[in-house]
Amino acid sequence: MKKSHYLPFGDKERRAWLNNFDTQLTSIGALLGILPAEITATHNDTLAVNYMLDNVETFKAEAQERTRYKDLLLDGEIGVPLGALPGLPTLPIPPTAVAAGVFKRISKLVQRIKNHPNYNEALGKNLGIIGAEKQIDLNNSKAQVSLRRNDNNGVALDFVKGNFDGAVVFAGTFASKIVPTAETPGDSAEPTMIWTEIGRAASSPFIDARPNITNKPETRYYRISYLKKQVIAGLISDTLVVTANVGNDLATKVK
Repeated sequence: MKKSHYLPFGDKERRAWLNNFDTQLTSIGALLGILPAEITATHNDTLAVNYMLDNVETFKAEAQERTRYKDLLLDGEIGVPLGALPGLPTLPIPPTAVAAGVFKRISKLVQRIKNHPNYNEALGKNLGIIGAEKQIDLNNSKAQVSLRRNDNNGVALDFVKGNFDGAVVFAGTFASKIVPTAETPGDSAEPTMIWTEIGRAASSPFIDARPNITNKPETRYYRISYLKKQVIAGLISDTLVVTANVGNDLATKVK
């Protein structure tokens, strides 16, 4: 099963990930070929990230306090005391300065670790460099079909099979129009559509090379379903309507 990327999204989540990576690298970095200077550099990167994210939160709170003071100053009730102006926050001593691109450096380091002969999955999990398995709901995955090409040689249908093995293609034909009756009055009743399998494909595109029945443009209706181990799976696609001219020289048009 495919895995997601090991590095999470969001500053808070990446901070937690980096703190763990830094701690684990201090313990097992040498086993994986990471030099002491590189372990120290990673630790300095971690300290810098923590310091800056703390600063961001501090100044967010300070901005809110100043906004409150400003609102009271501009539009507060007459006679309401403002109090002292907000002071500047006291910041901790900054860590060792580091270069830009902390997580780009970490990504290169992770690749080296994974290429080292001592690397194994257990170490990878400790370091947090193995992504979680992607949970894919195959039963509710809806097939997608689109038109790639439509000419005298056939109608080429595109699909993205993703985690499936291929696609089965259906063509729709109208069986007959419903005759209005007293129970179903009006002349706008929907005709009955019958779907017939016309082929299967392990990869995109699927070519429908059936010639037109007459030397005229022919409206074709397509749907696809995904295949998993040669069994239809997931949800069938929406209907794709194509005006085909397969096997004749008329100009091609697409609805």
